[in-house]
Amino acid sequence: MHNTIIYLIGHYGVGKLTVAKRIAATTGARLFDNHLANNVIFSLIREDGRTKIPDGAWDLIMTIRRQALTAMAEIASAEASFVLTNALMGDDPLDRLIYDEVVATAARRGSVFVPVFLSASAAAHAVRIPSAEREERLKMTDEAGAAHVRKMRPLLAVDHPHRIDLETTDLPPEEVARRIIAHAEHCAQQIATSEAVS
Repeated sequence: MHNTIIYLIGHYGVGKLTVAKRIAATTGARLFDNHLANNVIFSLIREDGRTKIPDGAWDLIMTIRRQALTAMAEIASAEASFVLTNALMGDDPLDRLIYDEVVATAARRGSVFVPVFLSASAAAHAVRIPSAEREERLKMTDEAGAAHVRKMRPLLAVDHPHRIDLETTDLPPEEVARRIIAHAEHCAQQIATSEAVS
């Protein structure tokens, strides 16, 4: 996989990081999990995965995210690929901005951009949300709260020709990763074919 940005989007506990790690291990893509930025601030304010995060924290986190995206666009090697993760909600203007800034970063790099929307059953979420690993990584561990978010806050609406939607409940992470990689490679081939014709 060459100069590709895969953006994994889904509600809390859907398996974004697990799948992202598999993609990175298979392809050599560089992983930018949203908690790499979040936890710089979360660790300092003692975010516990259950209580509301102070509004001011998100401004600080956005600064960190933007510096990371600048590094991707201006410093990372041209052939590098990246896999990013996030829970982006349709009712939050900041989440739309976050998505648009990733799209802009892909454009600056001339990268193949592949938005991936992951979903899972309520039962799968119920098992995954209250895990010790999530608590250690300062992620939401309140299963009832996460279920409320899934019910009341749909994911960001995205219309992109490379979008793929995958249901992760009954698929092992390795298979989800394999399907995403195959899709990303197909998108890259389509672009290459189109450029060769024009």
